[in-house]
Amino acid sequence: ILYEGAQRFIEKAARALEAQDYAAVSLNVGKAQQIFAELAASLNFDAGDIAHNLNRLYDYWSWRLGQGLIHKDLEAFREVSAMVGDMAAAWAEAVKQALTQRGVRVSG
Repeated sequence: ILYEGAQRFIEKAARALEAQDYAAVSLNVGKAQQIFAELAASLNFDAGDIAHNLNRLYDYWSWRLGQGLIHKDLEAFREVSAMVGDMAAAWAEAVKQALTQRGVRVSG
């Protein structure tokens, strides 16, 4: 759900950039970056490399959005939005597979 929320904010930022509404760009980039900060804060670094890798990914996404904001770079927003969407889909599939393995009937 957090990935989907971040993606919505990034897409709003992209639309605002196209409309040259820079206050809305900044607001929505900030909201997406806050989500990435919360995701990073929730990581359990004792769990191994995956937490460190996710932390680097969240840092990159935040940095890239900041670059998009500073340079008015729509492609930066599109790049992060696509990556976040891929991550959301991957987590959704992982949850579906885990539930299926436990014998829970999953629709969709």
